[in-house]
Amino acid sequence: MLREKIATKRHKIHIRLLSLLCLFVANFPLVAAEQPSPIDIDLLSRGRPMFPRVWDAYRPAPLPPIDGSNGPQVAAHIQQGKLFLSLSEFLKLVVENNLDLQAARYDYLIAQVDLLRARSGQAARGVPSVRVPGALFAGAIGAGVGNMTTGNNGGTGGTAISASARSVVLGPRGTFDPAISINLSWDRVVNPLNTIRVAGIPVVVTPSTVLQTRWQQQLPFGTSYSISFNMQRQSTTQAHIIYNPAFTSFLSLVVYHPLLNGAGRTFNQRFVNLAENDRRIAYEAFHTDLENALSRAANTYWDFVALREKQKVAAEALALAETIYHSTEQRIQIGVLAPTDFIAAESQLASSRRDLIIAQTNTQLQEVRLKSLITKVIGPEVAAVPLEPADVLAGEMETPIPPLADALRKAMRRPSVRQAELGLENQQIAQQFTRSNLRPTLSVFTQINSYTLAPGVSDMFRQMFRYAYPEYAVGFSLSFTMKNRAAQADDVRARLELHQAEIAFEQTKANVGIQVRTALTALTQSQSQVEAAQKAVAASQEAADAEQVKWDLGYSTVDIVYQKELDLTSARAAEIQSRVNYAKAVIAQELAVGYLLESHGIAFDEALKGSLWKSSR
Repeated sequence: MLREKIATKRHKIHIRLLSLLCLFVANFPLVAAEQPSPIDIDLLSRGRPMFPRVWDAYRPAPLPPIDGSNGPQVAAHIQQGKLFLSLSEFLKLVVENNLDLQAARYDYLIAQVDLLRARSGQAARGVPSVRVPGALFAGAIGAGVGNMTTGNNGGTGGTAISASARSVVLGPRGTFDPAISINLSWDRVVNPLNTIRVAGIPVVVTPSTVLQTRWQQQLPFGTSYSISFNMQRQSTTQAHIIYNPAFTSFLSLVVYHPLLNGAGRTFNQRFVNLAENDRRIAYEAFHTDLENALSRAANTYWDFVALREKQKVAAEALALAETIYHSTEQRIQIGVLAPTDFIAAESQLASSRRDLIIAQTNTQLQEVRLKSLITKVIGPEVAAVPLEPADVLAGEMETPIPPLADALRKAMRRPSVRQAELGLENQQIAQQFTRSNLRPTLSVFTQINSYTLAPGVSDMFRQMFRYAYPEYAVGFSLSFTMKNRAAQADDVRARLELHQAEIAFEQTKANVGIQVRTALTALTQSQSQVEAAQKAVAASQEAADAEQVKWDLGYSTVDIVYQKELDLTSARAAEIQSRVNYAKAVIAQELAVGYLLESHGIAFDEALKGSLWKSSR
């Protein structure tokens, strides 16, 4: 009976465990299908913290996969089977889904990673939109700010019965990231001897275990240091040995500081300063890319609006051609017109149908272009709905033209000007480095060592802390070349490139000024062209209406009526083109002056992030 109860309980426990396992397996795909969180941009530029999880620094940083789906705002604008979009709404969808902008955002992320690399003490690699000054690599292409040394300097101390003096020469050590090196080895040596007077035996066997460690780092202002601890356990078959086995150790502190070449934060943090600038340049470069992409997209939007209006004009021309065609057919039947007039009416009707088909085709192709700008992929839910623009081409020119002085002052804060200014700062960083590189290399250093020799580990550490067998060393090192031609060449080149960058900066400001003046002039001329085109349409409309009245009264011919209608159609097409040119001139003015994003309610910082990262700049 007892056994049955125990078996029953075990059976219930197994069932519960199996149920929990099934529940976990059933929910596992849901957990695995969750999208990872956006990129932590602070992690890209600062790296993972050292504590408490030390191992995180040796694991790949998490990056989300590429999101190939459209953003949520596209579906939100589909109403009543149509995609209704104003120009501002259209541009916001371009920011959300345009693949060119999505690719450009990665330059800013790459700049964050480059800053992380520079903060470690290594050379910045640059970003695609920024050229790294070659002068920063004077002396060694791709070199960082420091040198790594091995962990065996000074050995573990000698066990000889006599000592000798030595020359101490020390150099810079490590990078900004502290480095630890550990070496553990075991060695067994069998040495044949040609005498037994010293060792007491003809063959000496010496097994040794050696531990070597070093911590080294270079500080941002140029000073570098290292702390080394080496320990050895050695036994031997040799006679006349005081300690067997013998424990020896070596504790050393080395400090190195440059006084001329290589001293100061400007020299040692040149790549950090460069990477900081490159990050700002990437920020401004995306601003430029965004404004250019949105201006092109806005022009495409207005072209679509104009094509729709031209399609309406073509449809009205076709309707009129059909009316004249049927009227001509009736007049021929009653004998008012000659049969040859029917050929002209039929030809005009066919031409009007052709023009409408061309207009419809152009509108449909432009709609596909618009949809490709606001989606990552044109899925069936977007392809099936027509795009309906909520904005129309202005009939009245109400856009105010700002004063030239105000427009120029605002335009000087444009991203392209800021990019050129930051590029100039990069050249200044390079020139400061080459100027420091002109100096001789003069450095001071010190070394403090503590040696031990003891029969056991506790005695060894006791001698070490008592500083029983000390060594002190101080010194300086001076080195220079007599002609110093390489450093002179690097410095002159850096200054020439600095002058070149200054000219480029001034040229950029001049180009921006030309763009502002051109945009304001084009906007003024566009207003005049629209007014002239509207008057031409009114005159052509009057002429066409008068000719139509004559046709109805029988005082005009088919050819004259068609000619007047063709003139009216041409005038209307020219008027539509003048209005679309005016709309594009407004966009060009907003781009040149620098308030395109502001005019359409687009926040740049949000546009820069998109959906890629979760923390702000």
